[in-house]
Amino acid sequence: MNRMPLMFYVSSMLMILLAACSPAGSPTATAAPVNVGSATKAPLATSTTAPLDLAGPPMQVGSTYLYFDGTLLVAVPGGSFLMGHGGSDNPEHTVTLSDYWIYSTKVTNLQFQQCVAVGKCTPPDEQVDRGYTDPAQQSNPVVGVKWAQGEAYCEYVNGSLPTEAQWEKAARGPNGNLYPWGDNQPGPSLLNYNNNVGETTNVVTYPKGKSFYDALDMEGNVYEWVYDWYDPLYYKGSPVQDPQGPDKGVGGQRSVRSAGFKSNDDQVVSSTRSYYLPGDVRRDLGFRCVVKDPTFFAPLCELNSFIGNNLGGGGSSSNGPACTPPTFTVNGPDCQQPAGVVTVDAGTGDMNFSPSASSGCTQDPNPGNHTAKYDCTKAGSVTVTYTCGASSPGNPTCPAHYTLKNGKCSWDGSGTAGQACPAGTQYNATQMCCMSTAGTGTDFCPSGMVKQDLGNGQFTCEQPGAQGSQQSASVSVGNPPTAAQCSNGGGSCNKTCISPYVLNPATCTCHVP
Repeated sequence: MNRMPLMFYVSSMLMILLAACSPAGSPTATAAPVNVGSATKAPLATSTTAPLDLAGPPMQVGSTYLYFDGTLLVAVPGGSFLMGHGGSDNPEHTVTLSDYWIYSTKVTNLQFQQCVAVGKCTPPDEQVDRGYTDPAQQSNPVVGVKWAQGEAYCEYVNGSLPTEAQWEKAARGPNGNLYPWGDNQPGPSLLNYNNNVGETTNVVTYPKGKSFYDALDMEGNVYEWVYDWYDPLYYKGSPVQDPQGPDKGVGGQRSVRSAGFKSNDDQVVSSTRSYYLPGDVRRDLGFRCVVKDPTFFAPLCELNSFIGNNLGGGGSSSNGPACTPPTFTVNGPDCQQPAGVVTVDAGTGDMNFSPSASSGCTQDPNPGNHTAKYDCTKAGSVTVTYTCGASSPGNPTCPAHYTLKNGKCSWDGSGTAGQACPAGTQYNATQMCCMSTAGTGTDFCPSGMVKQDLGNGQFTCEQPGAQGSQQSASVSVGNPPTAAQCSNGGGSCNKTCISPYVLNPATCTCHVP
């Protein structure tokens, strides 16, 4: 068995009621509270208020629900499925599960930061998750977390880590597909694996790899903690209805599912079981949650507005214009012009154009019709960083049942499913929604989207790629030619040019070809 083992995503993000959860298809109402040393789950929380039609998504394949922390939940209806694939620790057998909802994506850095901000989570090991506070990686999966830290987040959202059976059904579908996308071989358009990228990616980057139930990243990117202890013999006698895993793990190990960005073809089969000690942390190990009742929480009173027509979709896509890099023109250095002159013209579709140069190259304050101009008196280089692929700015919009007010989306009071509120918020009985407590930092974006600061305390959520990708281009300049190189015999041009310059005999000048 492998030490480590699999991926979709979301389409219609505009269905909203920021609601609640309760661990799915796992424990019974009499189970003992969960802790690191126990294999029993906490009792499922249930709403005491009858849900309205507005807040009751149907439990059927393809049903989705935008949860309060920005995750798009996907429905996994109860029933039987084929589990295992004939290995020594995963013999093929039929399991029956109750209804549950599962996170369509792995929990992100930004989501985990919110849990830390309200005091329900402890920070990951930032020596392991080096992108935890990097704005460019806010929608990458959180890593560097122990098993207990993953379970703590799921408890914060009134959920639980999925059992191995829940995870495998969400990944393989009811008919036991080899992979989330079916039985076709894995490839770089389906998942982040095989060191094709070499690091974590936005959790919505691979929509083509979605599972039967529309869950993303079920394979690849990072492995995932699940609820069960690991026992290689457990499947040989496990319950056929809602198995919860063994009472203890062999060697104290917890089960791990999915695969990481370095995993090979053999490791991304969705039936593969892996394991780690619950205190282990890795840069390719994260988690997702399951919930039973997404309408447990009342909606949040305010949300960040959204910009973009593909909320939460395709991390590599862009609506921006074609982008060409800046162009450089180099004149000299030569015998007539001892300093090399570099002029830079901006390309099309670029943003945040920023030139810089090495020592020996001085920027001309009057570049003329060019973006920048440099005089280089010795060998050096001029570099330009710029952003390509940015979408055209759009107008902020709000999900259903929210209206745009002062840059924020405000709940319109048209209905609610309960009076429970997540940590960091409190119930407003007049508006029937959860208000953020001052200073908690409860400020969410849909999973996979990017939070952008608009100033004056206002934020918006933008689709991946809306800001474009940063790129760079540069050109080198050589040393000026020596007096010997510029010697001229009898009026004819016998100059020698230094690389990379070539001689133009008509003008007796050196230039870049």
